[in-house]
Amino acid sequence: MEPTTDVQTLLDLEFDKILEWCASYALSDKTKQKLLSTTPLSDFNKLQKHLSQLQDLKLIKDAEKGFPILEFEALDEELKLLKIKNAVIPLSGILNIHQASFLINNIIDFFKQHAEQSYDALEEVLENTYETQDIIAPIEKVIDPTGQIKDSASPELKSIRDAIRTTQRQIKRNFDKELRKLSKTNLLSDTKETIINNRRVFSIKSSYKKQFSGLVLGSSKTGNVAHIEPNINIQLNVELDHLFIDEEKEIYKILRDLTREMAAHDWLIHAYNKVLHNFDLIHAKYRLSIAMKAVKPNLTKEQVIEVNGALHPILNAKNNKENKPTYGQNVYLNKGQRILVISGPNAGGKSITLKTLGLFQVMVQSGLFIPAKEDNRFGIFKQIYSEIGDNQSIENELSTYSYRLKRMKKFLRLSNSDTLLLLDEFGTGSDPELGGALAEAFFEALYKKKIFGILTTHYSNIKSRAVQLPEAINGCMLFNAENLAPKFEFKIGQPGSSFTFEVAQINGVPKELLSKAKKKLDQEKLKLNDLLSDLQKKTSNLELEILKHREESSVFNQKSERIDSSKEKLRLKYEKVNKTIQMQDKQLAAGKKMLEFIELFKNSKGKKVNEELTKQVMQFIKAQKTKDDVKKKTNKPKRKLSKKQVESYQQERIIIGSKVKIIATKQIAIVEELKGKDTTLSIGNTRIKVALDKLIWVS
Repeated sequence: MEPTTDVQTLLDLEFDKILEWCASYALSDKTKQKLLSTTPLSDFNKLQKHLSQLQDLKLIKDAEKGFPILEFEALDEELKLLKIKNAVIPLSGILNIHQASFLINNIIDFFKQHAEQSYDALEEVLENTYETQDIIAPIEKVIDPTGQIKDSASPELKSIRDAIRTTQRQIKRNFDKELRKLSKTNLLSDTKETIINNRRVFSIKSSYKKQFSGLVLGSSKTGNVAHIEPNINIQLNVELDHLFIDEEKEIYKILRDLTREMAAHDWLIHAYNKVLHNFDLIHAKYRLSIAMKAVKPNLTKEQVIEVNGALHPILNAKNNKENKPTYGQNVYLNKGQRILVISGPNAGGKSITLKTLGLFQVMVQSGLFIPAKEDNRFGIFKQIYSEIGDNQSIENELSTYSYRLKRMKKFLRLSNSDTLLLLDEFGTGSDPELGGALAEAFFEALYKKKIFGILTTHYSNIKSRAVQLPEAINGCMLFNAENLAPKFEFKIGQPGSSFTFEVAQINGVPKELLSKAKKKLDQEKLKLNDLLSDLQKKTSNLELEILKHREESSVFNQKSERIDSSKEKLRLKYEKVNKTIQMQDKQLAAGKKMLEFIELFKNSKGKKVNEELTKQVMQFIKAQKTKDDVKKKTNKPKRKLSKKQVESYQQERIIIGSKVKIIATKQIAIVEELKGKDTTLSIGNTRIKVALDKLIWVS
């Protein structure tokens, strides 16, 4: 895919620093180089895949599911050798291939174990590989877990190594025997022995070296000690050297045969190399997202930039080290609001806001996460151009203004509805009046090309033009007029004052000088500047009042909820206590009655009297039981009437004077009053209130 922007724009937005940051997390040099050469893409499906793969890895890591650790070596050299006839991959290269196959198998197994989860995008990286032992088994057949060639790799190797061990044992026995003899003499130096050319030799005092038979292999720096190999081991050491040469030749044959076997899997090893570098790249992007506290951007096919809490990643990292705050910005651009003009005081954050948005768009179109809130949306632009900073062309002897004019000419020629333009300090560099007029003409020409754009300016005519054009909008960096300091907050929907005189004042410019400067100004411009300053002050005060009222409202609602909760608790408590009192009163009354019966029993005489008292007690108990039964029956949930029953009761015909029947008691009554769904009935001399739906119309 062709780059969607030019090199200067990437440098202006400091995208190269983001790539360097990301590349620092890569394992292989090849991945580092790939990251450093990243340019924005405009292929929606490809970008969506890249972002989804990164999101899958983030979900796996966040859940701590034990994704295999990426430890591998690039297989580029091994792949070159596999293409050469009779070439031999060294032992280290064979181990690299084994490690790659083992790691790929583990990754494939990881996705099998978590098949219930949906990591389709990340799993797609493995699409040209499969789990197999075809590479691992032949390697492990001849190489042990420590990475050494096994004795059993071939019969010849086993025979050679057996001979090596036998010879080494004989050499050791001979040397130890000679050492015991020499230890009884005065021939040895304090060190007694040393190793030269992989051979054990005696350290003989130079004055006695002629008394010891052997081959002199060296001496100490002072010359006081001679290093001598005993005669008894000279021939054995020569034989041992030949055996080591034979061992190397046999190992070479084994590796040659193993290389031929690996060559049969050339395409799979090539896939391993590609897959592991892709995982390395995704993992580097993941680590960058963690360092930035970044989130996945939500791609859309609409042309839109909607971002909340946008933090410039480089500035944020710097401020974090210095314990300084970084202010997140909220920006919304769409086809109906596609050009944003940012104004406000110098050092108030205009350029940083513009750079943040431009950098975010480039990062999104490079498959990177962004440090912002999750509720974001980004469209795709086929061209992203910028003009930021004081660029001069020394080679072509161009001034800053000339350089900018050349860039503007390029933008006018190439821009279209798929272009995002980022213009900092738009129109500056020439005579303010003439430059402002030319800037306005450029602004209108770019507007007609249907571009998306973000530009910063101090020109009042550009701010005014943004108000007049339906698809352009002003935005400003807020300024605290009370302490004369920038807030670094972005506000969309209104132009901002440059606060030229206020900034000059806080930098110590005398008031007399400021007054003279104001008198020299065009009064209309001065009025506009004062109006904008006043508007920002009032807006700031209004926002503070709104925030204060919201806080007060929140406190009131919380108190109201607590009061309502307390009232409900008291009501429930009252009902519970009331029921308890009623029950206790009932029990007390029954108890008193029973005490009366007991006293009567005590004072009664005669069988007939006792029978009469017993009869009264039983009647009392029965009456109490009847009351309880009636109460239980009354408290039973009322059965809901069917639609058919409601229709047969003709309740809609009930009016004042109607004769009705009460459903519960079957009593006949006359309706005296009718208010909504409530009625007042007369039954003889008794008047009662009954709900309308509890009656049957009679006549």
